[in-house]
Amino acid sequence: MMAEGFLNPYTFAPAFPRDGLPKPLQDGPPPSRARLHPGRWSGRIEVALTTETPLLLLDPARAYPPSSGEEGHDVYPVRLRDGRPYLAATAVKGMLRSAFETVTNSRFGVFHGHEEPLGFRRDAGFALKLVPVWVAGDGRLLRFETALLEMYDKQGKQLVQRPPAHMQRVRAIIKRGKLNRMEVIDFVPNADARVLRERGEERLVNGIAYITGPTIEGKRFERIFYPGMPKPEQLKLARPWAEIVTDWNHLIASYKSAHPPAELYERTTDDGRPADPGERIGEGPGKLAWSPHIHNADHQELKVGTVCYALVHEESREVERLYPVPIPRDVYNVSPGDLLDESLAPTFNYGKMSPADRLFGWVAPGKNAGNAGYRGRLRVGPVTCDREPTVIRDLSPDGLPLAILSTPKPQQGRFYVAESAARPDQPVKDGTKKADIYRHGRGLRGRKMYWHHAGLDAEQHWKVPSGGTDPTQIAVGGRYREYLRPRTAIDDSAPLTPDRRRFATTYPEQRDSQNRSIGGWVLPGTTFRFTVEVRDVDEYELGALAWLFDLPPGHFHRLGFGRPLGFGSVRMAIEQAELHDGSDYRRYYQTLSGVLPERDCRAVLDTALEKFNALAEASPVLKTVHEAMLAVSRGVPTLPVHYPRVRREGLDVRAATPPDPRGVQYKWFTANEQLKGNASVHGRGRSLPRPVGSEPPLEIYMDENGNASASRDTGGRSRPRNGKNGHQERRANRKDRKQN
Repeated sequence: MMAEGFLNPYTFAPAFPRDGLPKPLQDGPPPSRARLHPGRWSGRIEVALTTETPLLLLDPARAYPPSSGEEGHDVYPVRLRDGRPYLAATAVKGMLRSAFETVTNSRFGVFHGHEEPLGFRRDAGFALKLVPVWVAGDGRLLRFETALLEMYDKQGKQLVQRPPAHMQRVRAIIKRGKLNRMEVIDFVPNADARVLRERGEERLVNGIAYITGPTIEGKRFERIFYPGMPKPEQLKLARPWAEIVTDWNHLIASYKSAHPPAELYERTTDDGRPADPGERIGEGPGKLAWSPHIHNADHQELKVGTVCYALVHEESREVERLYPVPIPRDVYNVSPGDLLDESLAPTFNYGKMSPADRLFGWVAPGKNAGNAGYRGRLRVGPVTCDREPTVIRDLSPDGLPLAILSTPKPQQGRFYVAESAARPDQPVKDGTKKADIYRHGRGLRGRKMYWHHAGLDAEQHWKVPSGGTDPTQIAVGGRYREYLRPRTAIDDSAPLTPDRRRFATTYPEQRDSQNRSIGGWVLPGTTFRFTVEVRDVDEYELGALAWLFDLPPGHFHRLGFGRPLGFGSVRMAIEQAELHDGSDYRRYYQTLSGVLPERDCRAVLDTALEKFNALAEASPVLKTVHEAMLAVSRGVPTLPVHYPRVRREGLDVRAATPPDPRGVQYKWFTANEQLKGNASVHGRGRSLPRPVGSEPPLEIYMDENGNASASRDTGGRSRPRNGKNGHQERRANRKDRKQN
């Protein structure tokens, strides 16, 4: 079958270093508030905002629980004032500021929480580079050997023998077994008086138990660490011991931040019993056991007696880093904040405000910035809705369960990182090694934007049939209702229906802590009106605002909740304006009987827009930014918009890939990182394409349990993943899902 392309719900408008921008957009102090200046405009712009797709205005204060679903899941009704939908002026102003920052390539108004390096998952092949070590003292590492200890059945669910405790001292009989690996024949804790006797080629060793638990699907073995013969080799360090310890601590902190306490300590078994973090309670993510270094403080500290794995430099044979498990997380050398060009970071300096700071206001960043701030020169007045409550679509009392909205994942650097700081419009090259994505010399892609969902059947897409077939599994005009969460899969394997065109689902609907339900939405075609008051703005600031208010036909801003799901596409239009420059006001106040002159304010706005467009056309940076903004606000009618997903094995070739009721988006990212040797599998390692460019769109991959994805070198035909390489890929995927 032909490859299925799609648009990720978000992309980026590039944010270029601000050096070299046209002079009106360079950093500088705001105008004095002591007077209104000639050539600067003050007054009112009246704007109409019309919804193109349903708008979510949710009211947390009136949330209520549905008749069924997990505790803590609520239904959110439409937020109302005087019986009409209430759109807060602050929401409109926030939308305008974000768009103004982008269109003028201003500094980020907010950029915090990105100071720490991010963690990432190493691939299965990384384990081949690691050697087992024992920490004999500060800076003293002894190379150990390992022997496999069979602990679980072939399904990785049941113990075949009672395990020792993690890091417990043991005596063991070992012997060389299959594939030339050492295997444990028998063992006893050191305190046990039972005598172990060697036979034939068996060896008796004193070792340390390395027990991480059933953390992988199908896991069968744990390990015993033991010293080599005649004595263990002491490894040299490539860096000072303090640095290696610091890296270890950063890595443990990364593990802890990746797994909130509820994920570790609030799990329950099928019978409602609280589950220990190291206990397996089912299949799939979150139900396997968690490794000790994630939840046990005793095993998070690098101390004498710790057994772990060392990354040894290939040539010098010196230790560079230590890891708690053989297929670990790792921590990049640089943080996202390190990749942000200084000219784009929020400024501490009153005299270095960017255009968005000068117009919308500025507060010095950081806790120690004092009371430094500047009140903006733009105000959005109250927002009113044109019509009566018929503009609201009330849903059933239990509402509709929305699809799970993914949280930002900047650790997926292929989506967030640019090839260089100077060219944020260029994504990291496809196939770049994962460990090389966040590094010095690269940059950030820019400001996140959400695609307009173009090409929908506007009449049917937002209609939700009651009862019958799961509406998320029925394509409407070639698109699925991505905004709804699929009903519950019949079982954990999520089988297909007999016609193999969709997933077999059943009631109940999925309502839990991962999603929310909505009691209604504002209908498409609803008009809101508001006034924008400006004070002492120059013609380029006014022109940038006019650019935002006057997008070409078929282009839309995004507003409100659920934007990744298609909600909140809106258009704005200027209805009328009253504007005067500082000279008008000067003459007006020179005499008590003065009258402000009549102005053709539409002509004023048109002239400002022409000058701003000319400024942008002469600047390659602004021209590139504007092209990206227009592309995203227009959308791509030929491509569906949804989060990455894989195609289920056995799905009818005539059916587009429907949403998986299990919500296993991680499978796409796992498949995208598949390696063949030291390089990405052909067609994998994809970075997020530019919104404007020649890169092919992202593609849906085949499920890892099925066939390889359709690839361009096979004429679009699926190529079965058989033989040695296929087995290695499947094995690598199983290992890469380890919760360590």
